[in-house]
Amino acid sequence: MGLLAAADRRLGRAVRERVGRRPGLDRTARLAGTLLAPAFELLIVALIADRPTRAAGVRAGASAVAAAAAAKGLRDMIDRPRPGERSDGGFPSRHAAAASAIARSVGHSNRSLGRLVGAVAAIGLVGRVVSAEHDPADIVAGVVVGCAAAGAVAAVSDSVVPRLPGPVRS
Repeated sequence: MGLLAAADRRLGRAVRERVGRRPGLDRTARLAGTLLAPAFELLIVALIADRPTRAAGVRAGASAVAAAAAAKGLRDMIDRPRPGERSDGGFPSRHAAAASAIARSVGHSNRSLGRLVGAVAAIGLVGRVVSAEHDPADIVAGVVVGCAAAGAVAAVSDSVVPRLPGPVRS
């Protein structure tokens, strides 16, 4: 294990130990990490279901799918083990990629809501470190992948959507 990977592993362990000393905080962080994906899936469904936010919801969904796919491809190539018991790779985090892509994509349409979604994502992603699903660098790399994917989806949708016929934009 390289020097940076070892430092990252130590940092993740320190986060888990510090949060683990506070049982209520530990349970809350783990729950936030577990509920991150379903909460964001519901957010996308809610955005798509409401006509004024439908385009933002579709963009957020497309960004999440693109980010998760890119993170999975990188993860398979890198094959860095997770800190916990799971045997599959964890770098970069697909949860971090998808969550940050959704937050950035939502922020593209509504800056205040994007900030709120980003804060909720950060809480859930800390929970992923606390539960030993990831180390901090897995999360950071996932966020970078997610922001890049959301930027790419926004660039494509901004250039394509105005040319589509009918009331597509909110």
